Amino acid sequence: MKNGEVAELLDRLGELVEANGEDRFKVIAYHRAATIIRNLDEDIEKVWREKRLQDIKYVGEGIAKKIDEYLSTGKLQLLERLKEKTPPGVPLLMKVQGVGPRTAYRLSHDLGITSVEELKKALESGRLDNEFGPTVRQAFLVGIQKLQSFEKRMLLPEAEGVFQKMSSYFGALGIAVGMAGSLRRGKSTVGDLDLLSTDGKVIDAIKGCPGVAQVLESGPKRTSVKLDEGVQVDVRLFSKLEYGAALIYFTGSKDHNIALRNLAIGKEWKLNEYGLFDKRGKRLAGRSEEEVYGKLGMKYIPPELRENRGEVQAALEGKLPRLVLFDEIRGDLQMHTTWSDGSASLEEMAKGAKKRGYEYVAVTDHSESVRVANGLSEERFRRQWEEIDKLNERLSPFRILKAVELEIRNDGSLDFQKKFLDEFDIVGASLHQNFRQDAEKLTERAVKALSHPSVNFLCHPTNRLIGRREGNPIDLARVIRTAKENGKMLEIDGEPRRLDLDEIWAKRAMEEGVPMVVDSDAHSVGELDNVGYGVTVARRAWLEAKHVANTRSLRAFLNLVS
Repeated sequence: MKNGEVAELLDRLGELVEANGEDRFKVIAYHRAATIIRNLDEDIEKVWREKRLQDIKYVGEGIAKKIDEYLSTGKLQLLERLKEKTPPGVPLLMKVQGVGPRTAYRLSHDLGITSVEELKKALESGRLDNEFGPTVRQAFLVGIQKLQSFEKRMLLPEAEGVFQKMSSYFGALGIAVGMAGSLRRGKSTVGDLDLLSTDGKVIDAIKGCPGVAQVLESGPKRTSVKLDEGVQVDVRLFSKLEYGAALIYFTGSKDHNIALRNLAIGKEWKLNEYGLFDKRGKRLAGRSEEEVYGKLGMKYIPPELRENRGEVQAALEGKLPRLVLFDEIRGDLQMHTTWSDGSASLEEMAKGAKKRGYEYVAVTDHSESVRVANGLSEERFRRQWEEIDKLNERLSPFRILKAVELEIRNDGSLDFQKKFLDEFDIVGASLHQNFRQDAEKLTERAVKALSHPSVNFLCHPTNRLIGRREGNPIDLARVIRTAKENGKMLEIDGEPRRLDLDEIWAKRAMEEGVPMVVDSDAHSVGELDNVGYGVTVARRAWLEAKHVANTRSLRAFLNLVS
């Protein structure tokens, strides 16, 4: 399938159009079509051969012609012309948060800066002191730091994909490997991959793995390689007696390991990656993680909690939470269909959710002021409800809830009046507009929405996009307090670029008694699986099933929001 390739082409086209300062609606159109095609369950080449390109949402005649040209010839003349026209480095400079197309054009065309590294050197040398004020220069430096830090890391699905390929390769050779590192702890981004094994063949086998571009280091107990995509993979060999201790050590975090070592020292023992030993060097434990934790006087600590945020003390006191499980989620409370900006129909999304074992879903297409996402008017929502009613009859006892991702306008007002909002089964409210407002105004908008009697929860509260956009600087402590006072919920959005709220603030909300909802924010059937990433955040936040509203049955959930 070339869906990803065509989507990348359209995204690239959108970037170059934006870099040249052309109509912003063209930019939106290209990126919107790219998102739909990337999430399309059908093969784009099959759609093209059958001359059905314009049946795809957001693919009009102009974009269809460009896709046709590319799939026919392997090239796109407009893209080549824009590449020649665009000053070198402009699209790269635009990746720095705060550097828009005009600024990037000026930096490249007028000042000769063609890369992010050159921009950094120019800022640090004082070369741009007369071009931009100190606040802007500092913002650029912060943006560069964050961009360069993120470029060395992968989102969770990317890291999981690399691990699955490696695991399949080793599995075909009869070699078992274990996952360690930040991927095992479920962090939102992952750097290098750490694999452990007790099979001696693993050290040489990794060198022949498809996709290995370079062997960085090789010894009898460890081999490090770099993959074609730039990811470093470290494979380490341990004996079966050592494996559990090694898994603890290389899973981390560093602070968790230090806490465990200090506990061992307090008993006059020694803990390292090879095992737990008494002061005479006798092995006390190491074969399994459970054995090591048990000998230290505690229950097994799930990897997601291993950040030295109180988990060691809780384990010693027998107070570890029973973390929420994916199988305990009974309904998905945010998803989008072709009624707004999704790539699958309402029926396809409902059947996909039912197939995953859910009892209910909330279809939360956007409200009318989110024009870029084809937001629905009151009249269109009523037409959607007619379709929902028919589907609920056919899919019973599975239930589609009538819902909305309601836009919070710049002044804190909402898209619809209370009388209409009260006809929905559930209402989530979101901040998508005017991120440039100061923290106080953004917070006031969120607080005002959570105080509205018809709103049930706040969607992706900070509205961050990991690696692309910092979260809104809202006062989350105040938002949590407002949610608690008004009996409202907050969301953990499982879309891998959002994962919002993060585990720190989700834990804070839980401790304050605010229920959470964990959902997918899916725009295609495949993205319904995003719920799993939301559950990972919930587990890192110490949440149990009782803290997550959509672990309830349909009746219990509707009672909660009524």
